[in-house]
Amino acid sequence: MADEKKIDEKDFSKRTNQLIALTALILAICATFASLYAGANASKGILAQNQVSDGWAYYQAKGIKQTIYSSQLEMLEIDPPANPDPAKLAELKKDYTETVDRYDKEREEIKADTQSKEKDRDHFLALNKNFAGALTYLQIAILLTSLAGLMKQIYFWYAGIAIGAFGVFNFVQAMMMV
Repeated sequence: MADEKKIDEKDFSKRTNQLIALTALILAICATFASLYAGANASKGILAQNQVSDGWAYYQAKGIKQTIYSSQLEMLEIDPPANPDPAKLAELKKDYTETVDRYDKEREEIKADTQSKEKDRDHFLALNKNFAGALTYLQIAILLTSLAGLMKQIYFWYAGIAIGAFGVFNFVQAMMMV
């Protein structure tokens, strides 16, 4: 009778160790995906930030050119050249006015496009933050689960499962934002 009890304890311990190892494996797989998604979204966020920076630089460059043409137009109106050909002066003023208007329209398009890219950047960085948070919880859960197997303390396993479930929940939430 005493021998049967020892065998049952050994079987339970072996099954528990298998469950602990399986839990660690599942958590590691989830952590791998969370890590991949966090990295991918960080890269997309950085790329979007570069596009935003380029967009605002382009917007400013168009503004500088627009200011130059506006200044030239003002100078023609304030101080016209001596003995100007009226037809050429009118054509020049018309060209400058059209150029200023064109730059104004282009700047509005660039502004809208850049603001759209800012939204993309913010979205990707928020995703990165959420996936990285999930990854952190999953890594802690893996550590606790591994510790449970090493120390033969089931309470570490329970803590690892609880924290791992929270990490998986955060991962699924982040996936819903994608």
